[in-house]
Amino acid sequence: MSSPVTEPSDILPPETKPIETRPDRPATARVSSKLIENVGVQLEAFLGAAPMTVADLTGLAAGAVVTLDAQLNTPVELRLNGVAVARGELVAVGEKFGVRLTEIAQWPD
Repeated sequence: MSSPVTEPSDILPPETKPIETRPDRPATARVSSKLIENVGVQLEAFLGAAPMTVADLTGLAAGAVVTLDAQLNTPVELRLNGVAVARGELVAVGEKFGVRLTEIAQWPD
């Protein structure tokens, strides 16, 4: 059995060691988006909510209609890890749903 890793430098190749161990990089260096641009994420479309009691929930059966609190023309909210990143209109894309973007969140510098 191998010993536990205690320092990031024990597992990272020299070119990816933390910035504080790299004297050749200025302290103001930022993480490059190239490091994470291929990381998979799950984008969710939020249509609305349906507040209900546990009794209402357990009373649901196949064919039941759950009324959402959103109007038909309310923009769909796209969320990444629960954070709204865009809004748009629900559209048909062949046999599937899609969202035509109308707003995109501005990221801080």
